[in-house]
Amino acid sequence: MSPWYEDSFGHEYLELYAHRDEEEARSDIEAIVHLLDPPRDEPLLDLCCGACRHLLVLREMGFTQLVGLDLSEELLEAGACQLASERAAMPRHPCPGVELVRSDMREIPYRDHFATVLSLFTSFGYFRRDEENARVFRGVLRALRPGGQFLIDYLNRDYVIANLVERDEATLADRHIENVRCLTEGCRRVEKTTTVTASDGSVRKFHESVRMYSRQEMVEMLRAAGFVHPRCYGSLDKDECSVESRRLILIAVKGTE
Repeated sequence: MSPWYEDSFGHEYLELYAHRDEEEARSDIEAIVHLLDPPRDEPLLDLCCGACRHLLVLREMGFTQLVGLDLSEELLEAGACQLASERAAMPRHPCPGVELVRSDMREIPYRDHFATVLSLFTSFGYFRRDEENARVFRGVLRALRPGGQFLIDYLNRDYVIANLVERDEATLADRHIENVRCLTEGCRRVEKTTTVTASDGSVRKFHESVRMYSRQEMVEMLRAAGFVHPRCYGSLDKDECSVESRRLILIAVKGTE
């Protein structure tokens, strides 16, 4: 049986998360630029880029050496089409290309290359074993240049435990969607099963499972990977991180020695 993340990130995923749109991506990137001040003329990696909504905004904002990495061929194809469409719409405007790479996040095929790596929308904790999740951090460290910055936008474990919505549902034009969530492994994982029932009665199920690390665990994992100067926030707007924070934002640096 294939891992859930190989089956759940296709074209239907984009429809289920249609509310995660360009407006939200623009707000995220504007906050990240203010928070990190990443160099716009040096390489930047969007790790687990999906359909490239953040890369589209970064390109529009003048970043010239962008790379998107994802395991989903379908999402990368959707992103490539969107990037090409927007580039064609501005034929007289200088519009740099974006390199898209299909790869597992544990096997980033770069070394000492990026000035900035972003991991957005809880694209971490997918693997069952802690060692496999830790490999992601070590791969990011290898891919960064000395002095490069790594930003992770991750769930806040305390908030999820206190505010878990066990079930919700919605009806779109031609389908009914039911989400069921639960905490497993002693509240170390959050699981979600989405059931999509089409108007013809056909049913599809999608599963998600994310390892929930505490703030301290994440900081320790970053340090163990070799990162220095980790800092935490409760939002991309630099709110203080607390049990009430919806998100956990971590920033760490690759040392220069």
